[in-house]
Amino acid sequence: MEKLLQPRHPLDKYHQSQLGFLAALPPEQRAYHARLFRLGNAGYRYQQQADGEVTEDDFHHWLEGLPGKMRVTMARDGFEASKKSLPLRRHALERRDLGHDAFLQAILSPEDWAYQQELAQPPAPEQ
Repeated sequence: MEKLLQPRHPLDKYHQSQLGFLAALPPEQRAYHARLFRLGNAGYRYQQQADGEVTEDDFHHWLEGLPGKMRVTMARDGFEASKKSLPLRRHALERRDLGHDAFLQAILSPEDWAYQQELAQPPAPEQ
């Protein structure tokens, strides 16, 4: 079961929970759910890179790129209320040249990376 979860969740209690969940599934469902866990684990590991790294300068730079109403709301809430938000954390990491896509591509298998890219595509317009 361990080999199904690479990358694994960095927190052991969640890794063990994922292993237990997979073990309880019928074998034909394990690969699908394991892939979802791997994608989530990679995204979690990316966000961990920002722990303690988001600055007020990042916050103000991020605000500049937000649409009007959102910018006003986030500015009103302030840095302290926003510093753990995932979009701000990603912005701070990308300002430091640690891009989301490059990180995921480096940590995921080629097959999982291709699947992630498929998920990121906008849906085809209905005809």
